[in-house]
Amino acid sequence: MAYQSRKRNYKSRREKLQIAQKNTRLIVIFSLIALAFFILRNWGEIWSWLRTYFY
Repeated sequence: MAYQSRKRNYKSRREKLQIAQKNTRLIVIFSLIALAFFILRNWGEIWSWLRTYFY
């Protein structure tokens, strides 16, 4: 059998942090896109709700 190093799947703290930051960034970007879509889709209702409090 060939020699297998136990360190082949090792990830440093820096690599783990970079992966976590990348995933977080993707989640935030898609959440903002979904929020923008929601606001554009329901703009009339949101505008009416805002007018009741600020006019």
